[in-house]
Amino acid sequence: MMTPGERWWLPLQHRLAACGLNVFGVANGAGQDDILPGCRSVLLFGSGGGALWESLLVDLRRSPAGLTDETHPLDAFVSRQLKAADPNPPPSRRWVRAAGDETVFADFRLLSHQAGMGHHSKLGLLLHPEWGPWMGLRAACFTTEHIAPTGPRTDANPCDACPAPCADACHGGVISEAGIDIRGCAAFHVRTGESGPCASRCDARRACPVGASRAYPPLEQRYHYNRRLGRRALAEAVGAPLGVEGSGPYWGEWG
Repeated sequence: MMTPGERWWLPLQHRLAACGLNVFGVANGAGQDDILPGCRSVLLFGSGGGALWESLLVDLRRSPAGLTDETHPLDAFVSRQLKAADPNPPPSRRWVRAAGDETVFADFRLLSHQAGMGHHSKLGLLLHPEWGPWMGLRAACFTTEHIAPTGPRTDANPCDACPAPCADACHGGVISEAGIDIRGCAAFHVRTGESGPCASRCDARRACPVGASRAYPPLEQRYHYNRRLGRRALAEAVGAPLGVEGSGPYWGEWG
């Protein structure tokens, strides 16, 4: 028999999975009262592989203006899907997106680790057992209802016994046993610019053997790693007029 909580979140999970938010986990909501008073559980939604990207392309081909009207078309698409799936959430739950324009801060990496959605990796990304580093954290639903947590994971971290081909493939040399030097990564991108080897993809991420067959399609990789070139390529792919493209290599999205 389903609990009152399950009666709303199971259909929600299925609906969001259909649009590409196909990775799900539940974290304990203790300590999240600053986001939602009385919070007991946090539902995490992520996208594994290229399913969400394909849904975005279908949406933009139907309405290309969505590309030029939005600074971050993928984030905007996710926002629309959340509103369609849960248009009038009651006071007992609150949505927070993992997006640049979100006004509420939530530590998605900590929450998703607590929910068992993956292990910490040398890449600085959560390493999912199926999707590897090709999973983007997209949204969280904070609720006052208790839903059993799905983590944290108890299996071995694949990074522990891995020879770290990601470190060998990193053009900036910023990955070590201690993890990734984010400041060094940023500095390398700024120094090499759009002519550099990391302008439109991350070869370190591509070298990870976990979930290698689940890698994002090349166009999606370009979108995440270079705002200007990625938006231009996306516009061409969906037949949209070129509009706001951003400027400079956008290394920090890591979606």
